[in-house]
Amino acid sequence: MRGTIGAVTEPANRPDDATVRDAATSDRVEGDQPAETTFAAAEAATERPVVEASEEASAEEPPAEPAEPASEHPPAAPERPSGIGAPIPSAATTGGLNSGDIVSGVVKAVDRREVELDLGSGRVGVVGSRHWTAGLDVDLTGEVQVGDTVEAAVLVREDHKQRIVLSRSWGRQQRAWELAEDARKTGEIISGTVTDAVAAGLTVDIGVRAFVPASMAGDDDLEALVGAEVECKVTEVNRLKGRCILSRKAALRTRGRQAARQRLSELSPGTKVRARVTKVEDFGALVLAEGNLRGRIRRSELSWFRVRRPGDVIAVGDEVEAVVLHTAPAKLNLDLSLRTGEDPLKAISPGERHQATVVSLAPFGAFVTVGDGIRGLVPTAELAENPVRHPREVVVPGDSVLAEVTKVDRQRRDLELSVNLAVLVRPPEGA
Repeated sequence: MRGTIGAVTEPANRPDDATVRDAATSDRVEGDQPAETTFAAAEAATERPVVEASEEASAEEPPAEPAEPASEHPPAAPERPSGIGAPIPSAATTGGLNSGDIVSGVVKAVDRREVELDLGSGRVGVVGSRHWTAGLDVDLTGEVQVGDTVEAAVLVREDHKQRIVLSRSWGRQQRAWELAEDARKTGEIISGTVTDAVAAGLTVDIGVRAFVPASMAGDDDLEALVGAEVECKVTEVNRLKGRCILSRKAALRTRGRQAARQRLSELSPGTKVRARVTKVEDFGALVLAEGNLRGRIRRSELSWFRVRRPGDVIAVGDEVEAVVLHTAPAKLNLDLSLRTGEDPLKAISPGERHQATVVSLAPFGAFVTVGDGIRGLVPTAELAENPVRHPREVVVPGDSVLAEVTKVDRQRRDLELSVNLAVLVRPPEGA
């Protein structure tokens, strides 16, 4: 067999060194042949033994199969039979589920490394410890108990027990993105835990990492909020970029309005409240009532009588007792009035005589007060028996005069008096 292999692998026209030496020795012995003839004989002698060895091997052994030429690429491995050793199909795929589908199941078994879930319809799922919480590998025996309900996302992977492989952390992230997107559209308030605070703002965990800029974080100390549960509104969300921006200040405003509406709905007309004046305008005054309720007092409600300038009867910072006139919870409107107690004009009737004090003068008459600050007007023509061009001709502020009530208009809050009628001597009644 070696001769045959040599005949195949070694070229026949190249004599080896031993054959050439034998031929040269033969040439020296015979001495009558030329060198060229001797070399030709050496080549013939080289071919002859190989052929003879091949023929002898053929007579003793069956012919061997010719060797195949070497290939540049190794032969491909034969395919495995479809039975033993075939790849195990994913239980999720065979169950009609797709990667990322969120399913819910009841915990049926727990150990340190995995949680087994009953998904219903005979399906069993499994959540590994590294798929329980994002970025952490936890001991699941302290995280969940048998009978708890767990929601997770499907991972299309093989399991040696033919269970559906799930990821709770991925499922939570998907739910969090969906919640953030819905909250952005509806304006709903969501809550999360503050995990970090820097000068730029807060990092909040809402299932995914979100950020609250410092300008939207409210007036609280940012460092003090770390670890606290906060409510926020979503102002921007981009799942592809992993970007979620929240506003805590917007959520606080919304909660404040909701609380104000609730308190306003509990107030009824006639209820007395304490309030502090925050601003005085031409139309009246703005106040902050009990429970941080913002309200207004119109100029006509600042006094039982006419008010020319609100600043004459009220100032910023004054603490007043007001009565509720009207509430509109939907619009956060609260109308108040300083007209508390009984209407003083109810105690005054035409024909009564009162001692009045002059408080100011105008070309058309003198303003006086009667009783407990009831303001009235004495027209210029009613100040004296003789005609006068201006009230200062007969009275000055601070004078006390006797005046008779001539007109009471409770609707327009008008009270008119006359000094002329008060000084007249009238006969007794029945005379």
